[in-house]
Amino acid sequence: YVVVRNEKEALLLERTLIRQHQPRFNVLLRDDKNFIHLRLDVRGANASAKLRARFPRVEVVRGARDDGARYFGPYHSATGARQALRVLNRYFQLRTCKDTVLESRTRPCLQHQIGRCPAPCVYPVPDYGDRVTEAALFLAGRRRELEQRLRARMLELADAEAFESAARVRDQLAAVGSTLDEQAVSEVERRRDVDVLAVERKGSLLVIVRLVVRDGHLLASEIETFDKAEFPTAELLASFVAQLYLSADGETPPGDLPDEILTSLDLGDDAAALEAALAERVGHAIAVRVPQRGHGRRLLEIAEKNAAAAAADVARKADVRERGVTSLQRFLSLPRPPRVIECFDVSLFLGTDAVASQVCFVDGAPDKSRYRRYNIKTVEGTDDYAMMHEALVRRLKKGDLPDLLLVDGGKGQLQVALAACKDTGTAVGGDGLMVASIAKARSFSDDERPETPREEREHADAELQTSPERIFLPGIKDPFALRAHTAERFLVEQVRDEAHRFAVTGHRGKRKRRTLRSALDDIHGVGPKTRKALLSALGSVDGIRAAPVDEVAKVVGPALAERIKRELDAGAR
Repeated sequence: YVVVRNEKEALLLERTLIRQHQPRFNVLLRDDKNFIHLRLDVRGANASAKLRARFPRVEVVRGARDDGARYFGPYHSATGARQALRVLNRYFQLRTCKDTVLESRTRPCLQHQIGRCPAPCVYPVPDYGDRVTEAALFLAGRRRELEQRLRARMLELADAEAFESAARVRDQLAAVGSTLDEQAVSEVERRRDVDVLAVERKGSLLVIVRLVVRDGHLLASEIETFDKAEFPTAELLASFVAQLYLSADGETPPGDLPDEILTSLDLGDDAAALEAALAERVGHAIAVRVPQRGHGRRLLEIAEKNAAAAAADVARKADVRERGVTSLQRFLSLPRPPRVIECFDVSLFLGTDAVASQVCFVDGAPDKSRYRRYNIKTVEGTDDYAMMHEALVRRLKKGDLPDLLLVDGGKGQLQVALAACKDTGTAVGGDGLMVASIAKARSFSDDERPETPREEREHADAELQTSPERIFLPGIKDPFALRAHTAERFLVEQVRDEAHRFAVTGHRGKRKRRTLRSALDDIHGVGPKTRKALLSALGSVDGIRAAPVDEVAKVVGPALAERIKRELDAGAR
């Protein structure tokens, strides 16, 4: 153990140790990943600065940093962050292109043509700073300040007889008000920034709902779920609050912390320690309390209802997954429930960039920490069987095998899986590894019928004669046909589709890396980091070619700069 001076230091140390050791029964935010934020640099720059500094854009990033920019969030999902970004771009028309594209463009892009960007890459945009300020107010939920600014600008443009511009600001004002009304539950009696945290427990399942209230408007409801959370609820909630608000790298930047934090549980001595640590971080008091009446109590009731609904939804999904596992065992007459299922698929294009995928489902839910991709190393051409065999052999040699090994394909892929088990000395069936393959639709001939459970054979109907999904097992000639709308079929389709998706995305990424090459890749001494630094500093290969040697040398040194310039000039001739 570590002795510290006070409870505030204990909270900060606890958060650090949780991140470092990831204890099994404690809560850990987002599997040790930072929450998603929107980043906007509002510092401004002089006219001699680079375009990227003079015309900042809103970026989706993980975690907030102390770099002078404004961070808005956190968002519990990328979908929510990108939805906010779409609304922002529609109303405030900040640039969306990357910095390297901005620095190298010579004419406006399609976004300018459709009225979504003022094209700062080419044209002067004197009011861009106002757009940035107003976008920051919008993201912060500062409706009154934003409306005051827009209304003042609209009247100023009207006085200057710039009626078309004034009309655009008028429409923007109406649209912003409509959007904030749609997204918010308004409470005008107290225009404060409040975070409301409610907890729901169902055994070891812990659900925490966070309501984000800014300027009296309920802007967002975020849900976090933790399984195997076996410590006392109040202790877990205090740990969650400490990780969310007291992060050194910052899930929540100091400027976005609320005026008070309302909780559904009394945190006891931890509340005072949290208040002291929060006050030290932001320079003013932030209360952590349980509301008993009034507006705070009404907000807490909303959060508690959301937490109860979320916990019920999680329990319902867990029940569906459990039924899928037990139904699949019964349907295929497996010796034990397939708690851990691994599925393999292969993706390639014209024999190139072959990738095999391995996905893993535990108790019917995907466990992405056990996903793997295998770049095929020993097989040339389009031999799917040999590629599957290589991937399976490499996997089986690692040990820690699943209950059920599933391969995408028919009888051929099943025989490949059995051959891989034989080559690696892996026992199949009984107490050993269960192996199966899954194939998509086909029509059965009159003399071929799918295998069905014994109790259903007398009721077999035409539905089974054209089956969308079929499972092959070792030692059984005909496949098992999965009936529509059953728990076992839903589970098997989920696993198979996830393996296919994971294989295809891996193949596409590999093919993209092979085909999208830069002229810098052929220069000795230029690796990925050097190439990235050059393109970041000078914009493009043409920019590097046009830059003086001294300018290139500032990035890579004089010797390499001479070689780069020499080879780029030779390639341009």
